[in-house]
Amino acid sequence: MNATQPTPLSTARRSLSLAPRSSVDDAAPSAQRLRKSLAACSAEGLAAEVVGACFGPAVVTAWGIELGASPLLLGLLWAVPHFGQVFQLPAAWVTTFYGRKRVAVTVQALARQVTLPIAALPFVDISVEAKRALLVALFALSSLLSVIGHNAWLAWMGDLVPERIRGTYFGRRAAMGSAVGIAATVAVASSLDTGRTHTLLGPVLAGVLVIRSIAGAMTTALMARQHDPPRVEHPPRLADIALPLADRGYRTLLAYGAAWGIATGLTASIAAVLTLRTLGLGFSGIAFYAVTVAVLRIVTTPLWGRALDRVGGRRVLVLCSFGVALSSLSWVGVSSGLPWLIGLDALVCGLLIGGQELALFTLPLSTAPSNRRPLFAAAILTVSGVAYGLSSVAGGVLSGSLSLSTLLLLSTAWRLVAAFFASRLDREPRGPIVE
Repeated sequence: MNATQPTPLSTARRSLSLAPRSSVDDAAPSAQRLRKSLAACSAEGLAAEVVGACFGPAVVTAWGIELGASPLLLGLLWAVPHFGQVFQLPAAWVTTFYGRKRVAVTVQALARQVTLPIAALPFVDISVEAKRALLVALFALSSLLSVIGHNAWLAWMGDLVPERIRGTYFGRRAAMGSAVGIAATVAVASSLDTGRTHTLLGPVLAGVLVIRSIAGAMTTALMARQHDPPRVEHPPRLADIALPLADRGYRTLLAYGAAWGIATGLTASIAAVLTLRTLGLGFSGIAFYAVTVAVLRIVTTPLWGRALDRVGGRRVLVLCSFGVALSSLSWVGVSSGLPWLIGLDALVCGLLIGGQELALFTLPLSTAPSNRRPLFAAAILTVSGVAYGLSSVAGGVLSGSLSLSTLLLLSTAWRLVAAFFASRLDREPRGPIVE
């Protein structure tokens, strides 16, 4: 594969931190408070891009190379964050019980700091097997915490950002984040290539994780500055798990998430290895693709955001999904000795992927009942995440028995299946109203 503002008076700020969640600030947020919260949220998104770049595809692949990972282990590393999505439903309960802001700020802070001990691996004298185990364990723990924190953050943003501007706001936020992400991705990839050339890949990876920790601390401070709109919480019951399945439109959205997760998971680690080893493009080659996509997203994502506000998420999702699915055929040509087709795929993805991601992000927010938003968000993230994780591991296993072109064609086929499900959303899905 993606945050409460203090009250003006210090006494109110102290009472806010001590008061039970049900008694927090019954007044609706003022326009000034909302503006400050959205500004802090945008700034947090920029710092979060640095966090992501410091443990993104190039870095995960580099750790695999540093520790002599097999294709199966690489597939597992790519799958770990998505396997954590099985905890989305428990995360919805934690979010509702303890409060959205409290969970989002605390758990995301832990998620972004728990990987720091990995930075010591290049310098400690233990077996490579133990290093691999620690890498996977701490990465898995960070991923699990991120799942819980993201569920809380989604529920929080659903109430903080007014629906009438949601697409436009998140479109602009994503575009600004892409700009920062470009700089961070290029810097990280260049550092990795330099470290690999001078046999210093381990120390460079350690430095990247230290930067990730610093950026993570910045995101925590910025999230703490945002407002948490008051609302009556309804802790989910066991029977509520079936609610996202009670609406035909939402079931179709879940099917879309599963199909797209399978499609992208099949070739997640394979594409990175193809770029790095088979084509000999280095970590900068991986970064070049990501940067090309990101540059185009800076321009197109705000446009997609406005389109979402005008025509709805369904139409945007259909258009972008079919386009990206057809574009993925370019990788078949890449595997056959036509590396320039990477640029074609990057161009199409840069134009369309922002719209697809925004549509898939906003649909659960706008379609779920407010008091069950954590549960509905958990359902789509669980389905797509588990599908991606299982598919990523399967891709690593199947890479030993199927040709690269066959796996790439299978990935394209599943993208088309997902696009078909998007076309079956004949209306904006609406979850059942639960009071």
